[in-house]
Amino acid sequence: MPQIAEHRFDSRQELLAELLATVTGTLAGAVREQGKASMLLSGGTTPGVLYQQMSQADLEWENIWFGLTDERWVAPDHADSNERLVNETLVQNKASNTNLVGLKSDFPTPAEGCAATEQQNAVLPKPYDIVLLGMGTDGHTASLFPTSKDTPAALDPANSCACHPIRRDGEDVQRISMTLSNLLQAKQIFLFMYGAEKSAVFAEALKEKTDVLPVSHILHQDTVPVTLYWAE
Repeated sequence: MPQIAEHRFDSRQELLAELLATVTGTLAGAVREQGKASMLLSGGTTPGVLYQQMSQADLEWENIWFGLTDERWVAPDHADSNERLVNETLVQNKASNTNLVGLKSDFPTPAEGCAATEQQNAVLPKPYDIVLLGMGTDGHTASLFPTSKDTPAALDPANSCACHPIRRDGEDVQRISMTLSNLLQAKQIFLFMYGAEKSAVFAEALKEKTDVLPVSHILHQDTVPVTLYWAE
């Protein structure tokens, strides 16, 4: 069983306070030591409050770059866009001058636009100082869904591309996701989730590496340390 650091909290407020301090401290330290910092951000409903709190921190925001772990192939101002979520929560207040690089390019589909996406994301400093991931109750992380025929290729360690198109049956919005190999180009990964149901899925994913629970590929590797941040 992989050795994952687990930080479990009695309340979401405690979790957010600890994660905020860790993230801002890490980014500040990276800027101090390297002159710049980078972090990949997840979308969804869970991290929005964290991003709002981050935007109030006193950091050298102009020297920090943010990318996205995944994205729906929609316009950056679309209601379902992760880029819009980050712009409306993090790229505000004291962080209004930070650097956000999106995953959506001008091509009709992610398959056609993947090369352009890789090019625009090449400006992100690597290794990423932090990759922040969430997890769904189906075991997906980023947009690496167990039901997509594209997920095995995106999880293949031999896939050296930074991103991969993700198509799902029955869903007309296509997606793009960072590949496993790119997510692992990080100094540390934080897995951030709430609730007993997700805690149970996490426990299952710890048992073995399987495409049925894509998050297990993050847990069963020895390249990057992974820390769980969980509250009920």
